[in-house]
Amino acid sequence: MPASFTWMGLLSLAVSITSLSVTIAIFSLGRRLSFRQQRERVRELEIDAWKVLKPIRTDGINSKVIVMNVARYQRGYDGSNAMTWRGHAFTGPEMIEIVHSGVIVIDTAVASYYDGGRRTLTETNDRAPNVLQCGHIPWAWIEHIEPAGDEFDGSPIFFVRHKAPGRSPYNYSTFRESSPVPFGANDRDYYRPIPELGTRHPSTILDWWTFIKNFRTSRAMEKATSWDHD
Repeated sequence: MPASFTWMGLLSLAVSITSLSVTIAIFSLGRRLSFRQQRERVRELEIDAWKVLKPIRTDGINSKVIVMNVARYQRGYDGSNAMTWRGHAFTGPEMIEIVHSGVIVIDTAVASYYDGGRRTLTETNDRAPNVLQCGHIPWAWIEHIEPAGDEFDGSPIFFVRHKAPGRSPYNYSTFRESSPVPFGANDRDYYRPIPELGTRHPSTILDWWTFIKNFRTSRAMEKATSWDHD
């Protein structure tokens, strides 16, 4: 009897595991978008993205946008931007391009140098002008676009899943000249790419380490501020 009971128990466990696996597979297949559905979703996002970029180019309005951290927004958003373990609630880069794979924004300015006449980010004795580090936000990470903004800020909002290491919304970054040149019929600002500086991809170790340091610094500053008020 004990042996029979053991085999029956194992058989029952195997059936349960198989049923669970089938259920999970069916659920995953149901959530997976077909290629056509993916393209339709991208087209919808592109329409809203052009509602943001077109007046920037034709009317010269402010190019600032809000890149909202979806993980923070879903847990209640009150307009504040204190850093938590899920990152900042939002950032405010400048939108400059729409490409087939997503949106490109100006993230920050970084130092550049000359090395034998070529531009480099590695420090040398020959200083060059600062360059713009531009982040690429893939369509797959954008949940929604609100061109009109919200009650906290009138800037357009891109609701983005911050999936890159260090809670970043960018799956890669490229570099452009910081001084724009006029381009097109409306003489819009065009920031020329600098291909020789390459492409920066997120670093699991470095970007998470930077995030942890910034998080600890932010918490320390919050504590110091609360003590000052006390």
